[in-house]
Amino acid sequence: MGPAEAIGNSFRKMFDYRGRASRAEFWWTWGMLYVAAMMILLYRGLPGTEIEIRIAATVILFAIALPMMAVGTRRLVDAGVWRWFFVLTFVFGIVAQFIYRIPVPSAERLANLNIQFDDRIVPASDVGYFPFLRALRDIMPWIGRPLAILCLLLALLPSRETVPNTDIPKVTQ
Repeated sequence: MGPAEAIGNSFRKMFDYRGRASRAEFWWTWGMLYVAAMMILLYRGLPGTEIEIRIAATVILFAIALPMMAVGTRRLVDAGVWRWFFVLTFVFGIVAQFIYRIPVPSAERLANLNIQFDDRIVPASDVGYFPFLRALRDIMPWIGRPLAILCLLLALLPSRETVPNTDIPKVTQ
């Protein structure tokens, strides 16, 4: 299977999480679409990029992510691994991106930051939200990246043989 056939097949089956995908289909799709996604991310992150272009780039990235998730899921099924492991890794990465967008003050600013409740003023360091969020932001890369690497390593596994189910009795007429 060549790159054009693999990418075409992946886009045709972008909503199909059942079935199997060969190693060639997975690696051609991931290699080509990953490079395309990185180029779009680099362009989107350039200074002076207009908001309309950033929105369009995000929509295109989402459109690229769908066939990548589907072919990854099908590849793990072909290798005999739990089907939804790939999707959960993707979802974890998206949640991590949202957590990274939450502004967290530094420890020095947190010491001087107070939160106004209805009846009193409490130091922000006593609330516990910001230290928890800072710790979460610190450990997210140490969870997400190994999960993604594990998915890619699992995609290297050979295809498992399809064994006919011999436990089912044959129906005779």
